Amino acid sequence: MSRRLKQQKRGFTALEIVIVLIILSVFSTFAILSYSTYRKQAYIKEGARTIQYALTTARTLAINQNAYYQVQVDISNGQFWIDKLDSKGNIARPKVTGINWLPDDVAFVEVRKNTFSYDTGTVPILFRPNGSSEYASIYLIGANVDAADGGNYFTIRVYSSTGIIQTFKNQRR
Repeated sequence: MSRRLKQQKRGFTALEIVIVLIILSVFSTFAILSYSTYRKQAYIKEGARTIQYALTTARTLAINQNAYYQVQVDISNGQFWIDKLDSKGNIARPKVTGINWLPDDVAFVEVRKNTFSYDTGTVPILFRPNGSSEYASIYLIGANVDAADGGNYFTIRVYSSTGIIQTFKNQRR
């Protein structure tokens, strides 16, 4: 009889299988939501990194070639590029590095240059041969994120006296 009882206890009941499936579905739901949030943040971070790289490249070119360069930020189309300027401030060589685009689902919110604020159009940010630049702040946000939510911003700041570029996460200053 004991042998017969042991044979009957093998396997899982339907209730046990249902409970395990419910637990797995709860964990997978949390994993999917976490990954979605991570992916949105990664796109915004990649956009900030790309813009910071373009600004740093323009500053480096200006110093190394003893010439004026500017980064053109096209707010409306999510594009930016570097232009070389002549001594009079006219574009001598347009789109030195080609056009760069922000990643999908990332948008410019605003560009502040010196004392002016822009939310549409193209804004040039000048870099001089001595390493200095115009003061600028570039604000990025995920395209599908509420603009009132301050936790999803990246700010790229260009300091005028040194031309140094810094990126700040979740700060709009």
